[in-house]
Amino acid sequence: MNTKRLKTLSLLAALGLAALPTAQADTKALINTLRENGVLTQEQADRLLGSTVIVTPNRPTVSELKIRGRIQGQFAYVDGSNSNFSGSPSNYSTLEIRRARLGVQGRLFDDYRFQIEMNTLPSGVDLNSAFISWHGVPEANIIIGKAKPRFGHEENTSSASILTMERSNLTNIFQGGKPVGVRVTGRMDAFDYYAGFFNSTSTSGTVNANGISRYYWNGSVGLDLAKLMENGPNIRFRLDALHNPNKQSGYAFDHAVAFSTHGKFGDFDLRMEYIWGKQTRIGGDPVTKGWYFMPSYRFTPHLEGVFRFESVRSDRNNLQHQSRYARRASGIFNAGDDYKSYYFGLNYYIRGDNFKYMMGLDLAELRGSGDGINPKSEALTFYSGIRMQY
Repeated sequence: MNTKRLKTLSLLAALGLAALPTAQADTKALINTLRENGVLTQEQADRLLGSTVIVTPNRPTVSELKIRGRIQGQFAYVDGSNSNFSGSPSNYSTLEIRRARLGVQGRLFDDYRFQIEMNTLPSGVDLNSAFISWHGVPEANIIIGKAKPRFGHEENTSSASILTMERSNLTNIFQGGKPVGVRVTGRMDAFDYYAGFFNSTSTSGTVNANGISRYYWNGSVGLDLAKLMENGPNIRFRLDALHNPNKQSGYAFDHAVAFSTHGKFGDFDLRMEYIWGKQTRIGGDPVTKGWYFMPSYRFTPHLEGVFRFESVRSDRNNLQHQSRYARRASGIFNAGDDYKSYYFGLNYYIRGDNFKYMMGLDLAELRGSGDGINPKSEALTFYSGIRMQY
């Protein structure tokens, strides 16, 4: 073996060892030995040592450790109007840090994974998620800690990957927060399942549950047609259900069901979802139900167009405009039973979901009923923002 090849193999070996966090001391010793024996130059050794991550004290139980985070900033402007309702709403605009998160995730003993993530906003710092999971077999993974339940396709899509500036009003109405709970999830060929129970006294996990009636139960099943059939279409279906017997719950609904489908056909993407929920703790047992339809198309590898239509209905004038941002227009009519929204957006992917620019226009209409007046409000919201994750 010639000297040049020996040096190349030695350098590759050193680089490979430098990538192992549990072999840091051995890596440093090996690089110094190769330098002393003339296999590496001083410059090469310094470059390798400079790229090595040193963890003190060494933790051989940790086989992987990553620092993760995301920063999302956005501007919004709302122009609202009322019909058959006293007063005219004021316009609203804002420039804000939408999300700023910092955390770590890693792997313990190969089969265990963990994540801790904080919200770090100007308004304060709090715990966003914290859990540990066991992945010994693909048919049954166990997750314990603070994280979202599996209810709603859009709700369970990361904020770094959603196609619109904000999730739909329907999704936000039914979102269950990030309570503390225990989950079991797994996959068997084309099918996957999820089951868990959560502290429903506080969907943020800040108040402990007391008694079995203070929990809510969540189940989900999914089907992937591409794995079910040879050369099958790239379409997935999912059914989620949630039962909440807690009468002092931080979650609004006693029973809720969500059915969603997501298909990809080349550059075309289609997402649809229907959600139904009932509240027995409020007089009249009001029901809220709705659906959205969201196609998108990649015109180029970087440019994407998105459209979303959503329709939501509820009893007892139980609906409001989006909390971001139409609801913030002072004086707007904001208590109806029929909500519709049309969203038009463009996304420019600089580095995929890791770095992208988004903009959108959302036209929302909220109608009320009662006493023959039938008030109505409309809100036109313009969004623009940057999304970055690392």
